Amino acid sequence: MAKTLRVVEERPLIKTPQELVHIKHKISLRQYKYWLLMLRAYREAYELGSIPNEQGYYLLPIATFEHWLGYELVRGELKADLESIRREPIIYNVLGKDGKKILRGAGFISEWELTANWVGFKLPGFLMESIQQLDLKNSIFQKINWEVFNSFTGKYEAILYKLCRDYVGSRRTPTLSIQEYREYMGLKDQEYAAFKDLNKFVISAPIKRINNSAAADITIEAVFKREARKAVSVQFLVSPKQQTMLDLGDDPAFRFARVTIALAQQKEYLAQKEPELIELCIQRANEYGEEEEKKGKQVNFGALYRKAIEEDWGTEYQAKQKREAEKLLAQNKQQTTVVSESQTKRLDELKADFQRMATLAAIKALTFEDRQKHAEAYIAEVGQGRAQSYNPEKADFADTVERAKFNNALRQRLAPVYDQTAFDAWLKLQKR
Repeated sequence: MAKTLRVVEERPLIKTPQELVHIKHKISLRQYKYWLLMLRAYREAYELGSIPNEQGYYLLPIATFEHWLGYELVRGELKADLESIRREPIIYNVLGKDGKKILRGAGFISEWELTANWVGFKLPGFLMESIQQLDLKNSIFQKINWEVFNSFTGKYEAILYKLCRDYVGSRRTPTLSIQEYREYMGLKDQEYAAFKDLNKFVISAPIKRINNSAAADITIEAVFKREARKAVSVQFLVSPKQQTMLDLGDDPAFRFARVTIALAQQKEYLAQKEPELIELCIQRANEYGEEEEKKGKQVNFGALYRKAIEEDWGTEYQAKQKREAEKLLAQNKQQTTVVSESQTKRLDELKADFQRMATLAAIKALTFEDRQKHAEAYIAEVGQGRAQSYNPEKADFADTVERAKFNNALRQRLAPVYDQTAFDAWLKLQKR
C-alpha cells in the first residue's frame, strides 16, 4: 500500500493530447496519471532544449511523481505499472499528406527503466511529434487541471471527466452507443452486462462524484436515447463551473495567452519588458491573430507573441486604449442617461486596470523588511509545509509554484480599496 506523504498542493494545468483523451484503454487511473506526468516531463525537456541520456531515455525523479501524486510510491507496484503502460496499445487515426486516414499504433511508452531514484522512459515517435506542436492554437492538446484530475480516486469518473472536459466549449459530447461507451470505459464483455448495473456504477455514480466534487470545474448530465424502452445510446451535457483555482506558475501578465508559454520563455519576456506592457502586447497579438484567422490563415500564436513583445506592439495598443478612455469620458460628460452595456463593460475593464496598477505599485513600494514580514505571515497562514523553499535572504521562494502562490497572496493583501476620486484622476492622466 502507498504511504500518504501530505496533502497535495494546487498544481498547474497540464496539457494532454486531445486524440489521446478519447482512446479506449484498460490501464488503471494510477497508471494514466504516471503517463500524464511523463508527457509533461517530455514537454518541459523539449521547451528547454534538453536531450535524453546516452541510452535515449528521458529521466524523471521518483520524488517528482510523489510530489505530484501526494503519496510515497511502492517500487514493486511502480515496476508493474510501467510495464502495463508499455504493453497497452494506443491506436488512432491521423491524416496523411493526401488527406486520407492512416492508422497508427504504439504503446503508451515504448521503453522504460527504473532505478532507486529515477524513472527513465521513451515515448513513441508520433507522440513526441504531437507534444512538439503545442504552440499551434489548433494543436491536438487540451488543458487538464491536475488539481481536478488528481482529486479523482475512481477510474470511471476520471475517464468520464476527460471526455466531457474536452467538450465544455460545445456543451455536449457526441452521442455514443451503449457499446461504444462500454468500450471507451475499458469494460470487459461480462462487466456490468445489465444496463441497470452499467448505469448505476459506470454512468450515474461517476457523474454524481464529479458534480459533487469541490475541485471539478464542470458538471455533467447524461441524456439517453431509448428504443422500445431500451437505452441504445448516451450523450453527456456539459456545463462549466466557476473555477477559483489559479494556473499556478504562470505570471499574470500572460493570462490572455491562447497557447501555453513555457516558464523559461516567460522569464525571458519579463526580463525585456514590464508585465503590464507584456499583457498589452499579448492582447494586441490576439486581435491580430483573430483577424488572420478570419482570412482562413493558420496562426502560430506562440511565434506571434514573440514578435509582438520584441516589436513592442503593446505601446501602440496602450495608446489605443487611452484614446478609447478619452472618448468614453467625453461621452459620460454629455450623457446622463443609462450607460450602454458595452460602455459599462469598458468602464469595468478600466477600473480593473486601475486597481491592478495600484496593487503593483503597492508591491513595488515594499521595503525588503516589509516583504519579509509578508512572507512570514503567508507561511504562518498556509502552514510550515510551504516554507521548504523559502529564502529569508531574498524574502522569496525558490520553488516556482510556491512563489506564484505567495505573489498571488501578496496581490490580494495589498490590493487597495477602490477610490473613485483617484480613478477619475487616473483616467484624466490617460488622455494626456
